[in-house]
Amino acid sequence: MGIQYFYNFCVKDIDDTDLSCDILSAVRRSYFSDFEKIRDKITYDSEGESLQYDYLIERGKPFHWTVKQKDGTTVQEVLPSDGGRYYLCFYRDAKLFKRLLFSKLHTLLKAEYMDENGAVYRSIEPRKIQSGLCLLYKDNTSEPMPLYVAPEVFEKPVAERLAARFTDYTAVASTNDGIVWFLSDKQLEHYREFADRERQDIARTIDQRYVRDSAPLYEKINVKDFNIKRNLSASLDIADAKPFGARIPARAEHLADDARSVTLAQAGDETHFTTTLISADEITEQRVEADSAKVDVQTELEPQTNREPVLETTEDMAEESVQMLKPDKLIKADGAVYSYFGELDDHDNRDGYGRTVTELGRTAYEGNYHNDKRFGKGSYFYKDGTLCYSGDWDENVRHGVGVGISARDGSMHVGNWVNNKPVGNGARVAADGSIKFVCKELSDGSIALMNYLDNDTIVISKYDKNGAKISDKIVSLTDE
Repeated sequence: MGIQYFYNFCVKDIDDTDLSCDILSAVRRSYFSDFEKIRDKITYDSEGESLQYDYLIERGKPFHWTVKQKDGTTVQEVLPSDGGRYYLCFYRDAKLFKRLLFSKLHTLLKAEYMDENGAVYRSIEPRKIQSGLCLLYKDNTSEPMPLYVAPEVFEKPVAERLAARFTDYTAVASTNDGIVWFLSDKQLEHYREFADRERQDIARTIDQRYVRDSAPLYEKINVKDFNIKRNLSASLDIADAKPFGARIPARAEHLADDARSVTLAQAGDETHFTTTLISADEITEQRVEADSAKVDVQTELEPQTNREPVLETTEDMAEESVQMLKPDKLIKADGAVYSYFGELDDHDNRDGYGRTVTELGRTAYEGNYHNDKRFGKGSYFYKDGTLCYSGDWDENVRHGVGVGISARDGSMHVGNWVNNKPVGNGARVAADGSIKFVCKELSDGSIALMNYLDNDTIVISKYDKNGAKISDKIVSLTDE
């Protein structure tokens, strides 16, 4: 976004105002967000002192701002300047200490600091330069000096250390882009050197943590994140599904109180199912029309014999709709009843392609079955409808190649799975798309785990066939 508005300035070595909780900055930030009138009177306690604020800021009118101590002494006030501009004056021990010059549009033009005699001896004011903005810093002992915005540091640990430890800057400003430091050319060199040292220190700490960690391989890749049983609060467990009552007959005698609407849409070589809940009153209004994109549902589920066309009554239409809405099988698992739509074998076991649906109409599993168990290719879903795993199955367990999504943090594991766990070749990708690690089986049976760290380095750990660590190697991605 960049700096568009300044709310307040401070010269560091003479002004200790905490801009992170500055009332003036907060009021001006609110005004410049929508240019709406702001009028208020508040009492604010700061460092054991109670201050009373009275302010009014609106477009096209003079700024009103007074701050008084509890005894009525004025510590901040607005005084007019020329051409509609005005000064906001700050007093210490009844003497003018600092003043901010504003335009008639309330933009901040300059900050000035006064000596004991009331004369300006330091000032800062914004200047436009080719690369953006700088502050022109003046004092009465040297030539004016430009101050530049501290470069942004994107690594969070480094930025936190800079904020806590780096003090070699000249001025700080409260802006629409947050709290921003301004540094001289020499200070910029110190800033970059400090940041580099912190990066190296953090890198050593992180690297050593990985090097010293001798945990087994499969503990390092945190397979618990992809444990369906462990995540029961977010997942469905239909591994031990049992038939619930008799199989639903093809022709129903009466309307059910509630039914499900199932539309089979032909797309390529696959048939996809979509399910929504409808009431019995709505059944008579539902019709499934055959066209090039849809197939006749009754034809798919039950072959028709040749018969004479007859005039269908409302009751006939409702009965036919119920027939189409009935699942092929009801099953009980995880304390709930599920509906199954798909292929069955001669023993009424789910066998072939099908879809198991929750009582809320959400898909629990869609894919291939064999002998009433998930087998072959299929997708398994969490209770909220989000994907849990898509890939190969073998008798209800994830086994083969697939993609798992963690219920804890949304990370994905892509690769080989054995007995429900990620094993061997695979890669872990965080929810933001960044690669966390890559696991590679080597020709001798050992395994290499490449951890991608936040400091642009990779720790390559080698493990034996049993998952015990053998060695570590650190590689920097930034080295030429």
